[in-house]
Amino acid sequence: MSMNMSLRFEVANQGGNLQKSLNHEKDRILKDELMAERVLQVTTEQNVNLKAEWSEGLEEASRVKKHRLNKKEMNQELSNARKALVAVRRAALRDLLESDHSMYEEELHKIGKAFYVKRT
Repeated sequence: MSMNMSLRFEVANQGGNLQKSLNHEKDRILKDELMAERVLQVTTEQNVNLKAEWSEGLEEASRVKKHRLNKKEMNQELSNARKALVAVRRAALRDLLESDHSMYEEELHKIGKAFYVKRT
C-alpha cells in the first residue's frame, strides 16, 4: 500500500500538502514513542515501589514470626528447666530420705529393734 493511501485514512490531508502530512505523521509517531517510554518508566517505577513495599512487609512479618518463635523456644526452655529442677530436687530428697532411713535403722538396731517390714 502506498504512503498516500495510508495517509489518506490516518491524516486529514488539508490542502493536499504531502510533506506537511508526513511531518505531522512523524511528529505524532515521536509523541507516541515518547508517551510509550514514559508509560514504561512509570510502570517500572510502580513495580519497583510494589516490590519495595512487599519486601518491607516481608521483613515485618519475618520479625514478628521470629519474635513468636523465640518466645515459644524460651517457654519450652523454661519448661524443661522446671522439669530438670524437679528431677534434681526429687533425687536429693530421695537421697536425704534414704540417709535418714539408714540412720534411724542403725539407731533402732543399736537398741535391738527394727522397722516392721511386711513380707508378702
